[in-house]
Amino acid sequence: MNTPKISSAFFPALGSSDPNCKQDAIVIYRTERPPEEMPSRGDERRFQVMQQNSQQNTDVVARMATNYQNATGQSLHATKVGSGALPIAAVEVTRNTLAALAEQPEIVAVIPNQKIKLIKPQQIEYSDLMAQEEKQKMTWGLQVLDIAKMWETTKGKGVKVAVLDTGVYSDHPALKDRVKDFIIVDPNGRRITATPYFDAGQHGTHVCGTVAGGKTDKGVSIGVAPEADLLAGGVLIGDATLQTLIEGMAWAIEKGASVINMSLGLTYYEPLFAEVFDMLINQFDVLPVVAIGNENHGNTSSPGSAHNAFSIGALEKSPNDELGIAFFSSGASLVFPEDSPNKWVTKPDVSAPGTQVYSCIPPVQQPNGIYQYTYMDGTSMATPHVAGVVALLMSAYPKAPLSAIIQALKETAYHPGGEEMRPDNRWGWGRIQPVKALEALK
Repeated sequence: MNTPKISSAFFPALGSSDPNCKQDAIVIYRTERPPEEMPSRGDERRFQVMQQNSQQNTDVVARMATNYQNATGQSLHATKVGSGALPIAAVEVTRNTLAALAEQPEIVAVIPNQKIKLIKPQQIEYSDLMAQEEKQKMTWGLQVLDIAKMWETTKGKGVKVAVLDTGVYSDHPALKDRVKDFIIVDPNGRRITATPYFDAGQHGTHVCGTVAGGKTDKGVSIGVAPEADLLAGGVLIGDATLQTLIEGMAWAIEKGASVINMSLGLTYYEPLFAEVFDMLINQFDVLPVVAIGNENHGNTSSPGSAHNAFSIGALEKSPNDELGIAFFSSGASLVFPEDSPNKWVTKPDVSAPGTQVYSCIPPVQQPNGIYQYTYMDGTSMATPHVAGVVALLMSAYPKAPLSAIIQALKETAYHPGGEEMRPDNRWGWGRIQPVKALEALK
């Protein structure tokens, strides 16, 4: 069963199991359409090409099942993800069938369908900070990133950002007209439409507010890209799994997302998840922006630790206004086997404000009134700051390739130790400087 196509995460689960014990898995397979044939962001032909992909990929899955049955004498139950535009399918495997499946020439990777979890923030109160932000008319995170200067050029119009989280309370006044579509994905990977749009907690609404929210009733701006469009996917409702997440990704791509915000983590490290990100970036021109985790220095959260994830660490501001990395913000330097295409990986990639972040939540009844905003801490609060900045850059330069946008954000980031210290496993390349990144893309 030892093959680079098979995730090592299968070994604890199947290593001592009954040979015929079934386990849900995800397979990534080769698409018949070369990546360079996918039209660029904003091209009206993208939807048509995705429909063609769907039919071609359906044919590939059918052929793969037939070849597998001819080779093993056993049937392969494979279910396409979403419309089939993504070359990913859900299957059932056993210890006896896993190796035979991996031998199929179409297969790129086989991954166990493990559970996913929210990277939970802390909820806090900062009355002094609230007074300062009301005076400045924007959150401290927007001030530090000089977002007002960015708004002189762009506010994110025309860019769709998918937030895969706990859902969204779209009736919040700060999110008026921003949430363009909504879906719930249940633990079995089924898409469920629901009206009104809702949040199973508070997290998804808070994140959406940081990406594209408007102003509070006190006139405080909370959103980085207030004219970007939001696609909210409730993928962290109930006993969520990897299949749930991938179904949400497929939905986001089908709906035209250019950025996918993920403040979540897998139960354990998945080395082959990089194949999914490689597909999003290189075939679909979609950037996954992922929280690195709240497990402190020396740890990282998967999939943020994937070499090609754009992973985000959290900045905090001290009482004397100095900026530093929050104590909880994860980060590590990872060393992989010699045969790995990326032996050395340092995470996070960049950092952004992630403590004392003020944003919207579904209304909560308290003894002294109804609250619709709160402060939270976490790398999951830093991540939407970056997703919003990416939306601003994409709106200003719609033809800029993802590689150029990532490079601009990294190379213009500020690291207190200087350029020779970056990237490190606390700051990454440093605190993003959106205005300088915008200038670098000219």
